[in-house]
Amino acid sequence: MFRAIVHQLLAVLVLALGCLATQRWEVCVSAFIGGTCIVLPNLMFALRLSASRGRSPESYPTVFFVGELVKLLSTIGLMAAAAVYLRWLVWPAMIAGIVLAANATWIVPMVLGRKAGNGSQSKI
Repeated sequence: MFRAIVHQLLAVLVLALGCLATQRWEVCVSAFIGGTCIVLPNLMFALRLSASRGRSPESYPTVFFVGELVKLLSTIGLMAAAAVYLRWLVWPAMIAGIVLAANATWIVPMVLGRKAGNGSQSKI
């Protein structure tokens, strides 16, 4: 669960550093903010799920669906706040950060040549 968040953060940092090396600082920060709008709610959701491990199994669906709802609303709220308060925001870079963070859980293992599963390698 936390490995996926590390992959998302790694991908967003690589994108932001690439933007910083080739573009203006506004592009770099916009890409980072876009990715952060995805990574932060995912981190809070993962922390909430891991905190509910010792509970009764009947509460798991409720914890999951309420946590997912809070995650989605947090993501929308962070994106809206960025759009309202950051007038210099570069939208293509922000959208690139959002898309990359949302897909990093399968892109990073593919680029690194690792399996996206639980880390165990099966021999064929």
